Formats: sequence, structure tokens, C-alpha cells
Amino acid sequence: MSYLHHAGEDDDYRQHLASIVENSDDAIISKDVNGVITSWNRGAQMLYGYTAAEAIGQPVTMLIPEDRLDEEPDILAKIRRGDRIDHYETVRRRKDGTEVHISLTVSPIKNAQGAVVGASKIARDISERRRAEELDAIVHGEMQHRVKNLLMVIEGLARSSRPRNEPAVDGFLDAFLPRLQALLSVGEIVLESSGRRANLQRVAAVALAPFIVSGTTRRIVIEGPAVDVTESTAGALALAFHELATNAIKYGALKTEKGSISLTWTRQTAGSESRVVMEWKENTPGPIAKSGARGFGSRVIGAAVSGEREGRSELVFEEDGLRCRFEFLQT
Repeated sequence: MSYLHHAGEDDDYRQHLASIVENSDDAIISKDVNGVITSWNRGAQMLYGYTAAEAIGQPVTMLIPEDRLDEEPDILAKIRRGDRIDHYETVRRRKDGTEVHISLTVSPIKNAQGAVVGASKIARDISERRRAEELDAIVHGEMQHRVKNLLMVIEGLARSSRPRNEPAVDGFLDAFLPRLQALLSVGEIVLESSGRRANLQRVAAVALAPFIVSGTTRRIVIEGPAVDVTESTAGALALAFHELATNAIKYGALKTEKGSISLTWTRQTAGSESRVVMEWKENTPGPIAKSGARGFGSRVIGAAVSGEREGRSELVFEEDGLRCRFEFLQT
């Protein structure tokens, strides 16, 4: 076997441990404090292509590509301090010269006096995962490209097909197309998640991006803890935020340069459930018009969190501006 034998230890126990190490599918090697390989298991041979006879006694840098040689001094420095390195993702070089993506865990080896005398390294091949991630990125990028192109085609067809000199039709398109853009933008966020969920902070930021900054002034502040929502709720909230911001431009806080909006939420956890309470609050100088958020807008806002447990929405016109409250439970 290619592991080191230390006299004075129980042979049966050591043989048991050595068998586990030797037969592990992970590459398990050890090195001294100078970076020289001192043990090499079957998993290491499978991963890197070197036999134990070829590897033991050689510097571990033989596995490191030239452009990553600066990693080893940093690793050795941490090991000499007694630090552990967990799941460090990097690239190493096989005997045939090809490179492999690995997840590396490095732990210090100490003698009976507690002094660091070397390190054990466990490497796992993550090439398949990396290829899957790269493929996902390519597919996601292609979908983003296609969605943007599709939106441009829809807008072009809609505007070129509309009757001339029809203000009502122009007004419809001016309202409909931005709503479609808000939905498609949030759809991209959902596609990035394997669980078909979306981060609430990103949903709000993407849906409100056209409204957040006016000149050099930040008009809408978004704050809250990490919360994920379902695909349907993400889309419904994106539409609700868009309607609220559009209303604010026509009737409320964004109608004047001095107006501002805060979109905040809290998450109160009790046992296995969390209650999310979210508030859209407008600070509107002067009198406010109460004709906003009617029709389609009020229906969208009212249904924004209806797909969540105990989901409810409340829209109130206060003296200093509109306030909208969303509340729902998550398991």
C-alpha cells in the first residue's frame, strides 16, 4: 500500500483506516511541510494518472498548472499555521497534461507534540458539475438573447400594426409593453434557479429598474432580508411593483422631484414558518390624487401574493402618500 506506516500504532486499527483511504474514490494524498508528497491512494492514481511509486517523493507542484503555482505557497502557509482549507475549487494537471477541475480540502497533520508536520489533501473531481454549469450558462445566455429579441419583435409588430391617430391604442401599447418587459425580466431570474424560485430583492430591483433613479437622485429605496418566492408570485409581484411605480409617476411620489418611495420587508420566523410583511410607502410632498391604482392596477396589486399561504394585500391612501402592504406565510 502507498500510505505511511508509523510504529507504535495498533496495526489492526491502522489497517482498517488505511483500507478506507486506499479504496476511496476521492484522491487522498499527504505531503510534508515542504510540499513533498508522502502518500498516494488509488483515488489519486485514478484522478491524476500517476502511480504511487511515481508520485511519492515528488513535489506536489507537479500537479499544479503553471498559472496556478502561486496557490501552493498560500496553502502551505495556512497549513503551517494549523488552518484547514475546505472545498477550495481549483484546477490541477494530470500526468497526460490535461487539466481537471477539483474541489480540494486540506487539513494539517500534527505529531504527538501538536506540531504541524504535514498536510492531508482530499480532492474530488468536479469536472462534470462544472461542465453542467457552463452548459446552463450557455443555455441561459441564449434564452436571455432570444427573450430580448422576442420582445423587440413583439414591440415592432405591435407598433407597426396599430391604427394611426388612435390615442387609445397608443396608450394601451405604452402600458402593455412595459408590463410585458417586467414579466420577462423576472422570468430570467427564475430560470437561474434550479428550484424555480426567485430572490425577492432581485425581483424588486429588476421590476423597478426604470424608475429607481431620476437624474442623480435615487427615488426608490429597496431593503429587506433574503426571501425567495415562487415563480408565480415573482411574476405577480413584478407586475404589482410596476403598476405602483407607474401610478407614482402619474399621481404620487414620483410626480415631483422631491418625492420618494421605500419598499421594505421583514421576515418573522416562528418554528418552521415565516411571515413575510412587505410595505410600499410613498412620501409625496403636497396633496395626493386618489385616482391611482385603479382598474387593472388595483386587480394586479390585490392578487400579487394571493398564491401564497394567507396572502393578502392592502392599499391605503394616507396624508403623505400611498401605502401598500403585502403579507404572506412561507413554510
